[in-house]
Amino acid sequence: MELRHLRYFVGVAEELHFARAAARLGISQPPLSQQIGQLEAELGVRLFERTSRSVQLTSAGLAFLPAARATLEQAERAINIAHRAARGELGELNLGFNASAPFVPMIARSIFAFRQAFPDVKLNLTEVAGSAQLTALADHALDACFVRSKCRPEMGDGVAVTPILRERLFVALRPDHPLADKEVTLRDLAGEPMIVYAREHGATFTDELLGMLRGVGVEPRIEHRVREVSTLLGMAAAGVGIAVVAESLCALQSARLAYRPLGDPESITSIWLVHLSEGASLPCRNFLDIVTKESLTL
Repeated sequence: MELRHLRYFVGVAEELHFARAAARLGISQPPLSQQIGQLEAELGVRLFERTSRSVQLTSAGLAFLPAARATLEQAERAINIAHRAARGELGELNLGFNASAPFVPMIARSIFAFRQAFPDVKLNLTEVAGSAQLTALADHALDACFVRSKCRPEMGDGVAVTPILRERLFVALRPDHPLADKEVTLRDLAGEPMIVYAREHGATFTDELLGMLRGVGVEPRIEHRVREVSTLLGMAAAGVGIAVVAESLCALQSARLAYRPLGDPESITSIWLVHLSEGASLPCRNFLDIVTKESLTL
């Protein structure tokens, strides 16, 4: 039994007229009658009572009709699922990000646009930092990852690295801090107690920041190392120390916080999107297309 046999049967059952059913199905009447005869022979039952004036379903035909319709509908769903999967509209996208990535407007827009365009793709978002990023990509635990690094990150062979944006660095501090009302440079941070990310959560960003400071002759005074953005800014607002953050985090406003840009030309940071060069899943490729379009609008 083939699906076409079921389509022919349903067509005749709904029309109860072989000529009209043949026209609807796009075949001539003799082959249609022949196909229905083959189906009845395979089933070993008569599905229609035929006279010169009428066609009626037998009791077997009446019982067979709902099952035939259900089978055709299921087949159509299966075909649709295959087509959608081939377009990357189904499946999963495992996306990694650094702590500040969700606050970057372009990244947030890209994630929102992907969810709107591919609502049936399961989107798994995971915060991943440091060397764990490359390991997760190599193990296919992640399809792609946003990485913050001033310079192009060294991710090894087989990993594509796409620049997303560059941002200035800002100092987050209390509004009554002496530096809150002046142009701030890296040298102004000499002797200031600083709050930075713990190595396992923001090693690259912290190492680059400390390197910038030492590059202008400032030995950093680390007061606290924290794991979360909220803790970083909360401690700065409490006057425990100052924090250096990417410009996107300035969107987190508080009456107890002021943000001052660092005036040094080298006080910048960048975000990169990394993914395996080959073997990217269709959902991943669709996401990369969306990110590329969003970055072009900047």
